Amino acid sequence: MTTAEEYPAGAPCWMDLSVPDLDRARRFYGGVLGWEFDDLPYSVAALDGHRVAGLSQRWGPDPETARSAAWTVYLATHGLEGTLRAITEAGGRALGVPQDIGDLGAMALARDPTGTAFGLWEPGTLRGAEAFGEPGAPVWSEVTSDDLDAASAFLVRVFGYEPERLPGYDFVTLYSGGTPVCGVYGGGDRRPSQGLAAWLTYFAVRSADDAAALAHGSGGTVVAPPADSPYGRWCLLADPFGARFAAVEPVERSGPGQAR
Repeated sequence: MTTAEEYPAGAPCWMDLSVPDLDRARRFYGGVLGWEFDDLPYSVAALDGHRVAGLSQRWGPDPETARSAAWTVYLATHGLEGTLRAITEAGGRALGVPQDIGDLGAMALARDPTGTAFGLWEPGTLRGAEAFGEPGAPVWSEVTSDDLDAASAFLVRVFGYEPERLPGYDFVTLYSGGTPVCGVYGGGDRRPSQGLAAWLTYFAVRSADDAAALAHGSGGTVVAPPADSPYGRWCLLADPFGARFAAVEPVERSGPGQAR
């Protein structure tokens, strides 16, 4: 299993999701992605003992929150306070105050100038997802924005990425030290498009067709059916609560950000 020892600044390193029914979520993701869970209120998903994501119980009947169910993607930082200052200087804003999560690390939530929410993670004993590119593990994350240039410029300014526009596509790949770590997609039907839903994570699977069938049979939705792409056969899925994620058979498995 490929493990990630260190994530460069700005690389998507962790994902979590708040749901109204934690037990149902664990059954769904366990069936589709093969995750195993602990029994804590913040339930950590693991593959062969390697931590890859988190699920938690959502409290309170908030209809707006229910409509915006989405995975939160956390970008790595080696200086949380400094990154939050950079976000403010670049036109974004912090959402709440930073929180220490014991010896695991520290986190904060923020929003970019286009309205996209995301997380920040300063590692302690948890560097981030401990498996990468293997079935059930994350392999890529990208943000969908109706303002490709503004979203890309913000991320480049905050994290120092090297941007590259993909010829012929409304897509910018963001590099760190010559390695692609994430991307910005300029739109498209049936994709996350606002608020927390703007970031989309791709999880590796052995078969996109099987993942789609399992998701449908477990109460989820196949938003975009399995299709071939230069980066591997993939599909866009939603869990029983509407949170979207992609399942992909990566054509190349490697370190953080290199499978796309």
